[in-house]
Amino acid sequence: MPKPRRSQSERRAETRSRLLAATQAALVERGYAGATTTEVCRRAGVSQGALFKHFASKGELLAATAEQLFAHLIDAYREEMPRLAGVQDRAAAAVELLWGVFEDARLLAAIELYGAARTDRELARRLAPVAARHGENLRQLARELFPEAAARQPDFDAVVAVTVQAIQGATLGSLASGDRSVFAPMLALLTDWVRKTVG
Repeated sequence: MPKPRRSQSERRAETRSRLLAATQAALVERGYAGATTTEVCRRAGVSQGALFKHFASKGELLAATAEQLFAHLIDAYREEMPRLAGVQDRAAAAVELLWGVFEDARLLAAIELYGAARTDRELARRLAPVAARHGENLRQLARELFPEAAARQPDFDAVVAVTVQAIQGATLGSLASGDRSVFAPMLALLTDWVRKTVG
């Protein structure tokens, strides 16, 4: 029996999905410089014209890819939350999981985009709302994991921001040094601070 023909909207969604997957793979494997529209089209098996029917510019494509990357990572963290909720030392478990998330090659690819945005105004403009939404998603996850602390701590969101920024910096530092172990004392100190702050 022949398969039913896909609708135009289904075909568009499938092509868009292939383009985002190809962009993500190119960013992870080749970095920002290597994630050209030519390379993305080659991986996705579409023409440049097809790409620009879905995304008005390379900046829009990269921002959409970053948003998808962040969404996948948030989903992965959320899947672990039931386990974290049952751990006695939630602070330590949360910091360890966050470190693992930041070591994911997909997130490192997204972080590379923010570095490139320093000199690419369009990319910076496209990424700004993506970063804002991702930040709010992280804060919401933290509130769900530590509801008591979120309710009593007026600066709870700042605690989350400091923790995220510290781990992001450590992750980038570990890439430069190639040695995660040198950051163990810093992560231990950060974990102790989070534990005392959120209780």
